[in-house]
Amino acid sequence: MNFVAHQYLSFGNHSLQIGNLLGEIVKGKQYLSYDDEIQKGILLHRTIDTFTDSHDIVKQSSSYFHDTQHKFAPIIIDVIYDYFLIKYWNDFSETSFEQFKSACYQLFNINYDSFPKKLQETIFYLLKYDWFENYSTIEGVQKTLKGIGSRTKFQNNLHEIIPVFEKNYSHLENDFLNFFPQLQSHCKSFVFITP
Repeated sequence: MNFVAHQYLSFGNHSLQIGNLLGEIVKGKQYLSYDDEIQKGILLHRTIDTFTDSHDIVKQSSSYFHDTQHKFAPIIIDVIYDYFLIKYWNDFSETSFEQFKSACYQLFNINYDSFPKKLQETIFYLLKYDWFENYSTIEGVQKTLKGIGSRTKFQNNLHEIIPVFEKNYSHLENDFLNFFPQLQSHCKSFVFITP
């Protein structure tokens, strides 16, 4: 899953949100150097990624892009699933997407100076180019993936995914709607049951 889903699945807990953000760059046992709630957010980030990457529905979604995108297919699904989360936002949240986005951006700004340099760089561009808003349109999805493609050292054609996305739109939409409640349930168990 991508940034929007990771933040949403922190259930409004600021420490978990920050930990979930740090989960983008904190590897191995580095998480142990953070406070308990931040640690839990980092581990939540990992459990989201593990659950998502190993799920049959997500693998099915990725399969639509295998012929043209190969190893980049899971990255594409992360962004597309954020697109569908925003499309169906009111089914999953009582808070409007705009309020959620503003609260996240405010939290990122307040904590910006405490982030490692690598994460600061990501957050700078996320805020400057309003990534959360980009994920809400097909054009924004293309723009996002084109940006990811330009930053990776491997040759790719991530900028050409829209025809495949549109061709498989209804399948991807159904996949997301079947998968996301399962992920939500998994994360609630992790957050509220795991000590």
